[in-house]
Amino acid sequence: MTRSAMKFLGLVAALTSMFGSRAGATTRMLDWSIPPGTAIPIEFTHTVSADKAKVGDLVEARTMQVVYLGHARDLPKGSYLLGHVVKAQPVRPGVSASMLEFRLDEIVTRQGVIASRLYVRALTGSVEASEAGYPITPTYMDLSNERVLIGGDEILNSSRNVYSPVSEDEGLDVVGQDLRDGVFERLRSAQTMNGNTLLRCDGTATVQSVGIFSGSACGLYGFDMTSLTHTGRNDRGTVELDSKYFTVKLYAGSTALLQAAPDSTASKPAADPL
Repeated sequence: MTRSAMKFLGLVAALTSMFGSRAGATTRMLDWSIPPGTAIPIEFTHTVSADKAKVGDLVEARTMQVVYLGHARDLPKGSYLLGHVVKAQPVRPGVSASMLEFRLDEIVTRQGVIASRLYVRALTGSVEASEAGYPITPTYMDLSNERVLIGGDEILNSSRNVYSPVSEDEGLDVVGQDLRDGVFERLRSAQTMNGNTLLRCDGTATVQSVGIFSGSACGLYGFDMTSLTHTGRNDRGTVELDSKYFTVKLYAGSTALLQAAPDSTASKPAADPL
């Protein structure tokens, strides 16, 4: 067994033990199926830097709110997602760009571990994530105490509704709700320029857990001069960040809105070229 594999199994055992023996925590693999398109908002728990990371290093994150999977199953807030670094390369001016490639493919629950194919729909830096988690400071002119989610949707202190700006003339459109278990919206189709490539994000017919993200969030937020070269829907199932100018760093506190790939419990290629 490799050193990284031993470290991974040790961490899984520690995390499941942390959940408590009364919950029946084990390290067994579950055959749970995550419905394709299921959104999972996560926060990365430690910094991964392309100039220090090594192949096989662990990548860890936690769910930001409950995620309902159907069939009376759910991922509680704080469930761990585990993965590893696939490739890391610091920037070398005039020689090569920086690259950080990683995979998140294990979800730790009280019942055991779920193997999954997950890809990134939206990824935001730690500063932007922190700002989205708290209301805008109200002024004497505006007491709404609104919170702006990543992607532009708004939550007003006086309402449990999530609003999306439609136009200056039409005002706001209700697109979701801010409930006790978290923020829920249907994902909306969106597209954004990602370097020289157009990144397309699909909508969903069902309501999803979105955390601090808008239903239309798509691509990178707060990553200057960085490209999301692969979202994880490629045949390798890995997420890749590239920059020609900076060494890529995924800081602790950065967040992502993941989605389950159509073959989330298998390893065959998905159709999306990213």
